[in-house]
Amino acid sequence: MTVSEIKQLWISSINELLDSTFPSETVNCLSYQMVDSIRRVTIFRTYFDRARQAEKKNLSYLHTSNPFTLAQRSSLTMETRVWYIYVATYFGKSNTSKWKLFNKATFKDDHSLITLEDILENREDYFSYLRGLNFFNNGKYSNHRKYTKKSLDGGKGVFSSFYFLIENLDLFTPAKATPFEEVYRNALKIPNFGRMAAFDFTCNLCKCGLYVNEPESMYQSHSTGPLSALNDMLILSGVKNVTKNLQISLGDELLSWFKTNSDIYMLAQVLEDSICNWQKSPNEHIRFFG
Repeated sequence: MTVSEIKQLWISSINELLDSTFPSETVNCLSYQMVDSIRRVTIFRTYFDRARQAEKKNLSYLHTSNPFTLAQRSSLTMETRVWYIYVATYFGKSNTSKWKLFNKATFKDDHSLITLEDILENREDYFSYLRGLNFFNNGKYSNHRKYTKKSLDGGKGVFSSFYFLIENLDLFTPAKATPFEEVYRNALKIPNFGRMAAFDFTCNLCKCGLYVNEPESMYQSHSTGPLSALNDMLILSGVKNVTKNLQISLGDELLSWFKTNSDIYMLAQVLEDSICNWQKSPNEHIRFFG
């Protein structure tokens, strides 16, 4: 969809749901943030094409080291593909060190791939191997996980989360199409995962074609960014006493409106992502990454 088409959607939704109009610079910013969010979703189709071509040409896994391309290499087991999505979500992509932490957890020094099956053969050897790398040296979490403890061991360490995922992998490897809600609720149990990580992880399983249906909710009720955005929208529309219930209700109404009036893929994630980024700079478009 073009920016002008999305802009018209925002103008209409604001008019119908809030009986209001927003300043043109605000609507422009909302529209550009939604375009950015759509691009972040549709890039997964490019990852799929790269994975398919790599399989055809029998290219090395290192050649397709982006985690979401790896997760769509059909020569890997579903369990390993889910593992890579989890590891990518756990560490995220840093603005400075990029996928360095993911790569250290996934590729050996000789560039050979570490599969989940390798880990299951002797997980303690794998953990010892990571300890020997001075793992966090020159590597950073993504901005979304900047408050996560940089430690492999301990209750808040990486390995406590790894243990859980390994022991409960069946919760995230369904054999048939499964409601998003079911997998998301299980993802909330993963140690060191908050709402955002659980939501992103489950969305990534969906976008990589691993038997998870699209989300039907933004799950905004416990999410600071989207709630702040919804609060700002209500204030812009002239609401004097904004409550959390009003914020949640507006989020649900926006999702329903866009679902009826557009065909945006992964709409709930796109809407959640775009309004969250919009509220950081409501009148000037800033492109966010990570």
